[in-house]
Amino acid sequence: MTRDYESLEKVAETTQYLENLITYANAPIIVWDASLRITRFNNAFERLTGRAADEVIGRSPEILFPENRREELMGLIRETTAGERWETVEIPVLTVDGRIRTVLWNSAAVYEDGRKTVSSVIAQGQDITGRKRAEEALQRAHDELETRVLERTLKLREANEALQAEIAERIRAEEAVKAERKRLYDVLEMLPVYVILLSPDYHVPFANRFFRERFGECGGRRCYEYLFSRTEPCENCESYNVVKTGAPHHWEWTGPDGHDYDIFDFPFTEADGSLHILEVGIDITKRKRAEEALQRLNETLEERVIERTDELAKANAILNAICENTPAPIYVTDRRSRLVMCNPAVLRTIGRSHPEVLGKSKAELLGPEVGGPVVANEQRVMETGITETFEEEIGHRIYYSTKTPLRNLQGDVTGVIAVGTEITELKRVEAQRQKLLEQLQQSAEEMEVQNEELQCTTEQLQEKTEELALLNRALQESEEHFRSLIENASDIILLLDMQGRITYASPSVRQIGGYEPDNLIGTDVLDLIHPEDAPKALEAVRTGVPRQSARLTFEVRVRDAAGRWIILDVTGANLIREGSERRFIVNARDVTDRKHAEEERNRLITGLEEAHREANLYLDIITHDIRNANNVSSIYADLMLELLEGAERIYAQKLRDSISRSTEILMNVSTIRRIHTCSTGFSPVDLNAVVSEEAGNFRGASIRREIPPLEVLADNLLSTVFMNLIGNSIKFGGPDVEIVVRAEERDGEVLVTVEDNGPGVPDDVKERLFHRFERGKARGRGDGLGLFICRTLTERYGGRIWIEDRVPGRPEEGAAFRFTLKPAEGDREPGS
Repeated sequence: MTRDYESLEKVAETTQYLENLITYANAPIIVWDASLRITRFNNAFERLTGRAADEVIGRSPEILFPENRREELMGLIRETTAGERWETVEIPVLTVDGRIRTVLWNSAAVYEDGRKTVSSVIAQGQDITGRKRAEEALQRAHDELETRVLERTLKLREANEALQAEIAERIRAEEAVKAERKRLYDVLEMLPVYVILLSPDYHVPFANRFFRERFGECGGRRCYEYLFSRTEPCENCESYNVVKTGAPHHWEWTGPDGHDYDIFDFPFTEADGSLHILEVGIDITKRKRAEEALQRLNETLEERVIERTDELAKANAILNAICENTPAPIYVTDRRSRLVMCNPAVLRTIGRSHPEVLGKSKAELLGPEVGGPVVANEQRVMETGITETFEEEIGHRIYYSTKTPLRNLQGDVTGVIAVGTEITELKRVEAQRQKLLEQLQQSAEEMEVQNEELQCTTEQLQEKTEELALLNRALQESEEHFRSLIENASDIILLLDMQGRITYASPSVRQIGGYEPDNLIGTDVLDLIHPEDAPKALEAVRTGVPRQSARLTFEVRVRDAAGRWIILDVTGANLIREGSERRFIVNARDVTDRKHAEEERNRLITGLEEAHREANLYLDIITHDIRNANNVSSIYADLMLELLEGAERIYAQKLRDSISRSTEILMNVSTIRRIHTCSTGFSPVDLNAVVSEEAGNFRGASIRREIPPLEVLADNLLSTVFMNLIGNSIKFGGPDVEIVVRAEERDGEVLVTVEDNGPGVPDDVKERLFHRFERGKARGRGDGLGLFICRTLTERYGGRIWIEDRVPGRPEEGAAFRFTLKPAEGDREPGS
């Protein structure tokens, strides 16, 4: 029963995790079924479109697309339901206020019937509207800058031509020209691009301030000398193509300063008629880096989207499989307690089909008398926003139902998730246990005796568990033994004529039946079959005779040469060939040993299950009944402490301490039981959160935590280790003890230390202190199970635990309990 509870808890946890993962994902996620109806619409999609999920679920995806492209985009949607997968598809999405958002999509199909039929399609998008607008704005800015440079270059050319036309008036206009040139130079000096003139002999007659700041003063040197420290011109100088062609030239260049430039070269005629090159360079380094970074980001994002989509698809498939196959009733309601989802277990419970229950409340389906309290519980959970567990009676069955509020992205409660477990039989057992409680009479002396008996019982239960493990291993060895016998057995091959007489027998009849093959020729096969099985064999043959190559399979008992009955698994086929007589071929396998093995295996399994149930029932009765008795005794002991004084009060305090020790023993027994019954599949656990939560349970204690952000492979029993170690330090160190909890990564492991400045642990006690029922000298009283549980759990997690002196060589100055855990980064899970 404990396993069922824990399985249900894990199913609920996994369900809630996957539901929250889809609902609260930052990326827009939508799901449509094979009939092109939207079935899921997460919060990110609501924010993207401005539409609520209730508004679009059940409708066609075409409501999300612009009207002029709906037919085209619906065609893409239909292709996904045929199995086609989107990798990166840009699709415009229409928001509720009429704006268009560009979304980059990928999709995956969810199959049913063995991956033959697409049941639904899940698509995840990335809103790239801002990126598209930024790219368009960047392109417009680049085009505008190019236009301005070209316009300015043309103006310069026109000014140059005007100067050549007016050469005759140069003397008269010299001052005006100088003034104009100065203004031009001032403009060029202020430009955020470099502008230079190159002469045919590679000198630089003019370079504006931008160029000089980037590359320095030329000092009369040629361009290749001071830019590249060369003695000869560059072999393929792009700039001097203008001299060869006489036409403008556009190219890109990475300068000696490591910056990228967009270069425009124009032929330029100087006042003396010589052909120069006017070169304009625009620094595009940031744009290039941004484009490269954007490309890398897109590639990384696409990979992450694909990986996340695959993970979601797998998780969704697992969630659907768990919900569909679990015997636990699972359903989801809206704010009005109407069912919006339920698994087959719910339908079996209320005896209705899926279409009959969706959109209706339990009160409508089961009637006000039965369904009314269920609806009231759901409304209570939605009002309080707190997960609660209720006992609910439906018909003659009682369910233990856990109800959790379902929240949207804003944290508002939108419904309830309910997971139920039938406890009808458990309630009956609890009623029987209640009768046993009424017979218990407790006193202080009896309580001490019970503590000692309980310790002995714990040892017996541990031994019983070990015996069950040995029995299970014996059962596995027996299965392997009988399986080996079956796999190595030889089959019998017979040929029969249409009258059922044997015309051929393989040599294997000698090993299996003790017959000589030749002695069986001509024998009617029915003479060898048990009379009770003969009609079954005749009916199988009669059915297979009319059909060519029909295969017959049945099981019969056959008498061997010693007169014993052996069991054969028979496969036969009707052999009909043109031009030959009709015959049957029979392949028979001796399954007598297998039948006996199955009987033995069933007997062993029955015995193992019965022993396990008996042990669990015994432990349930002990822990439940004694815990209740302890509670009653603790109340009376508290009353005695308030009423008595002197020696009597001391006796009452001893009684109260004895009750506390008994309760502690029960908790330890329960923990040991959970260790042996829980699954050994571990998952990442936040170490700091576990230590913080457990330290908070010891109010008033001085506990310092030095835990970096670490995740380890463990389960929910990890807190028990810290509870025992911290409690151990407080119990034996007194109220003023100082405790420090540390953790660090070392040699591929996480080393955890719980140290205190208490009385310490003697060297001769350190090793045996982790064994069952061992207690340290002069360190108080206890049941001796706490540290044994710590060792059992750490070894279960794949680590180890030991004790050292807090100050090496000085055990009287405190103890340091150290243990190791596996970090969560790796894929290995200890014990899995």
